[in-house]
Amino acid sequence: MIQDRLAAKVHGELVLALESARMRLSVAIAVETKSTPQDRRRYYLDTTEQVCRFIRRLRKADGTSSAEARGWINALDSLGRIPIQARALRLCQALQEIMKELE
Repeated sequence: MIQDRLAAKVHGELVLALESARMRLSVAIAVETKSTPQDRRRYYLDTTEQVCRFIRRLRKADGTSSAEARGWINALDSLGRIPIQARALRLCQALQEIMKELE
């Protein structure tokens, strides 16, 4: 019971943290648009889409194993270490690493 509540709490926090990181990435992409080469812009947009797909999958998930919740805690920790003022490339690199952990 307690583990279920903890998993649900971690689930909600992970969704919020990923949404926040996705929004920060979108803003960083917009700021850097004029100076970004096309291939890097595609990398940015692919990363954004990957995060969006994972968020949708999380929102649809009805149950969580304790093993998943542990992985989510690690991902939350990694998301918390991303600098607030990170440029789009750094955000993408960090999010790609986190997505590898989660998927």
